Amino acid sequence: MGAGPYTVAISATNATRLSGLSLTVTFNPSALRVRAGSERSFMRAGGAQATFTQMVDAATGRIDIAIVRTGDATGVAGTGLLAAVLFDAVGGGAANISVTGTATAPGGAAASLQLTPVPAVTVR
Repeated sequence: MGAGPYTVAISATNATRLSGLSLTVTFNPSALRVRAGSERSFMRAGGAQATFTQMVDAATGRIDIAIVRTGDATGVAGTGLLAAVLFDAVGGGAANISVTGTATAPGGAAASLQLTPVPAVTVR
C-alpha cells in the first residue's frame, strides 16, 4: 500500500431488523491518517431517514460511528454497506484496521450485528 487514498468499506451481513448501530474502527495512527468517513446506503433502505455521526481521534487511531434510522418501526434486513473510511498512508508498517460494533432493533432491544472482516493491510 502506497500513499493513497484508500477506502475501507464497512459491511453488515445477515442483518435482521437493524434500527441503530454503533461502530468502532481502530487503526495504527503511525501508518494511516483518516481523510474522511462517510455513510453508505444500507441503513436508509426502504426510504428510511437515518442520522450519521462520526468522531475521529487521530492520535489514538480510533473512529466512532453511529447510524440511527429515525422513527423506524421495522428495521433493515439483509447484507449491505454501512459506511466507508478514506485513509491516507503516512508511515510504514501494519495498518491494524479493526471494526467492532453493536446494534439495536426498533424499540431499542439488542440486535445481532455481523460485520465483514477488514483484510490485513501493510503500508510500505
